[in-house]
Amino acid sequence: MKTVLVLLLTLFTLSACDQASLAQQRSEQLAAQSGEITVAVAWPLTSSKATLAKGVQLAADEINSGGGILGGRKLKLLFKDDAGSLSTGRQVAQEIANDPGVAAVIGHLNSYITAPASLIYERAGLLMITPGASGQKVTEQGGKLVFRSLPGNRDQGRQIGDYAAAQGYRRVAIYYIKNDYGVDLANCFEQRAHELGMTVVDRQSYDMGGGDRSITLRNWAAFLKIDAIFFVGSLPEGGQIMRDMRAAGLQMPVFGGAGLDSPDLIKLGGPSVNGTVVFSLFNQNDPHPDVLAFGQRYQARYGKLPDATAAQGYDTLKLLAHAMTAARSTAPIEVAAALRATRDWRGVTGLHTFDLKGDLIAKQLAKVVVNNGKFEPFASQPPVSYRP
Repeated sequence: MKTVLVLLLTLFTLSACDQASLAQQRSEQLAAQSGEITVAVAWPLTSSKATLAKGVQLAADEINSGGGILGGRKLKLLFKDDAGSLSTGRQVAQEIANDPGVAAVIGHLNSYITAPASLIYERAGLLMITPGASGQKVTEQGGKLVFRSLPGNRDQGRQIGDYAAAQGYRRVAIYYIKNDYGVDLANCFEQRAHELGMTVVDRQSYDMGGGDRSITLRNWAAFLKIDAIFFVGSLPEGGQIMRDMRAAGLQMPVFGGAGLDSPDLIKLGGPSVNGTVVFSLFNQNDPHPDVLAFGQRYQARYGKLPDATAAQGYDTLKLLAHAMTAARSTAPIEVAAALRATRDWRGVTGLHTFDLKGDLIAKQLAKVVVNNGKFEPFASQPPVSYRP
């Protein structure tokens, strides 16, 4: 037994040394490099959120055609598909971390992948910015090289709760996906709802990819008085769940988190999603000149206007390039310091100011409403009602 313990301790020590040496090797290699700067992008590249890759690519092309950064150095993108899978995500993260020539990584989408992946990157001395994972755990594990370019769930829950109160909803039900993102955002919203005097009449979860939801939804329709439903969902199942809600007789307003922020919601949900308010990371109708110009460039390149995921990808790479320029370095520690010092950097998704944990401060969510088969900007007046 003693021999086994010694062996395990030796293996653990060697692994820790390998990671430490990898971080040192990265620091030394990046300091010596003068050519292309490699940025990895880890994302589910065939999902409904795959447009992030287009936004990142557009940003890279603009930066490179404009002369690059740090005296003319060009950005080189390394795309890796994590398939929305925890096991694949960990494997992808380790592959990226093992390459000491990678200066930073943009990823991942899902909080349940991002949280463990961030530990892999941190041990390997690699800076990570997630444009998609809002789970509080991601930035509360003590990482010094971990950032996100979207509001965390605590902030999102506060903003969404304030919206519900402003709409006059007093009795709200929560339906959420059973993963890190869903549980976390449901908890944060419920806390804010209680602070504002709202009653959460029930909260139920569903499993990603399947399960019979009909009993829960029919019971809600038959036995509960509900003013509105907060739906913390994801796609593609989110569209069918909206159909199931309406089929069960739930006709009240539904408002959803950013996981539903994709044209696929309308494509998959059909008339059942009409009137649904979705909290978005991007206001496509923002009249700011930078937003309008971005939309025009993106449409000229890809044939359609950018969605929120594309805008997040675009901003995140531009923000990373800004931090490298401010740091005058690609060394992760120095770039991280520059990000933490960032104040009111304006991207197409809004203003970016970081706290010490790597979270954004006071970045506002946008709101859109589904009306006649398309997303429209949400105005101060009540949204259009659901029409079967």
